[in-house]
Amino acid sequence: MAQFLRQGMRVAALVAVIVLVATACSKSTPSSATPSNTIFVQKFRYHGVPATLASGIHQFLFENKESFTITHEMIPIALPTGKTAQDVIDAAKAPGDAGPASEDMWLHIGGDFGPADTGASVVETLYLPPGTYAFACWQTGTQSGGANGPPHASIGMVAQFTVT
Repeated sequence: MAQFLRQGMRVAALVAVIVLVATACSKSTPSSATPSNTIFVQKFRYHGVPATLASGIHQFLFENKESFTITHEMIPIALPTGKTAQDVIDAAKAPGDAGPASEDMWLHIGGDFGPADTGASVVETLYLPPGTYAFACWQTGTQSGGANGPPHASIGMVAQFTVT
């Protein structure tokens, strides 16, 4: 009987260790964490983009809070030395097909946030090393409806930030 009790206690202890390890691991995964940065778009502008972030892993919640039906995205791009958000806007304003195609001029970091229709939200996790970055939207469309219109980056939907 004593041997049976010792064996039962060992099994119980092993189960307790497994539960503790599983709980600790599940709490450390980014997918179960609350996003540390919430950014929303309204009136073709990003709101809540921090000016500076520490290098490392960041989870972002992107929300489309427009008051009209439209699709937006939040593409993270690395800005080369000497380039700014204004350079992204200027490239998106280029005439003809170059404006919408200007998205391919920039190094994308990770995936993209979207497309997200009005009322929708997207969560993404990014690893950001030190550098200068921007979020930009190359979706097209206007407040009056329809998908035709300029790339949103061309009307200023670009937000620059720095990672230290």
